[in-house]
Amino acid sequence: MNSPAVSNTPMQSREIEPGLLVYECPVSGGLWIPLSAYLTWKEQQPESTIPSSSNEGAPASAEESKPRALICPESGRLLLRYRVGHGLNFHIDRSPATGGVWLDKGEWEALKSKGLHTSLHLICTAGYQREIRTNEYSQTLTETFRDRIGPADFAKVTEFAAWLNQHPKARDICCYLLDNLEQKPES
Repeated sequence: MNSPAVSNTPMQSREIEPGLLVYECPVSGGLWIPLSAYLTWKEQQPESTIPSSSNEGAPASAEESKPRALICPESGRLLLRYRVGHGLNFHIDRSPATGGVWLDKGEWEALKSKGLHTSLHLICTAGYQREIRTNEYSQTLTETFRDRIGPADFAKVTEFAAWLNQHPKARDICCYLLDNLEQKPES
């Protein structure tokens, strides 16, 4: 079986976890994880859940993957790319035909550091990818308003919003504020 990353380079089998046999590219260090091998290994692992989607304090693990077209070593079809998220700024490549996954060098270790290695099969689901997009949108929205309002005032607004969200009369307060704000031209 040849490497998807380095043309005409045969991969070598390697056990990356007890009971998980994968194929490693000797040139790039990337790993091909066949779906059947992964699922068999996964059945032996304790039940796990996908960790919280917070990206705060996440270590930089791998650089953003460069766009490229990789070919499945098992089926010869193009691999599809999926964002990992959860503080990991890279993609995994999955075969639509076989379900096998290609990871670049260091990505397995990065997935393990976030507890995602036992949820690898879920990263490619529509729900997971939707959550990643939603979290990225929320983070962008927060950064945009922090920049527009300024850090000190944004902290005050955030504190007020937290108080308002817990208040039983939040809707009434919002109506009052909207009706009583003077319309000022934007500066």
